[in-house]
Amino acid sequence: MGLSNAKVAYVQNVARFVIDEKLTDKKLHKLSNDEVIAYLTQIKGVGRWTVEMLLMFYLGREDVFAIDDLNLQQSMIKLYKLEKLDKKAQKLKMLEISAKWTPYRTHAARYLWGWKDGK
Repeated sequence: MGLSNAKVAYVQNVARFVIDEKLTDKKLHKLSNDEVIAYLTQIKGVGRWTVEMLLMFYLGREDVFAIDDLNLQQSMIKLYKLEKLDKKAQKLKMLEISAKWTPYRTHAARYLWGWKDGK
């Protein structure tokens, strides 16, 4: 098992970006969530979900809700008995629900993941 050539290239893109930008944890901690997302998603191979996971689990941000996370979507559909809507409408409804959890949406997401996994 290993990384595909594409994933190896993405890891190299991240490493190059970190070196070229002289990126440090300190710099990331100074930025808002939206600024971190905009800054890091310019790296080829790094998407919003990846940065949101970094915000949640590495930077310890408490108010991140990764709406594109499939497990969160499935949990919310099941827990809130959401109707099957088109994806855009579904995400808007989930964002509306999650707005009530601000400023602790990261914690809510972790509970939803655990709930879905039966933990």
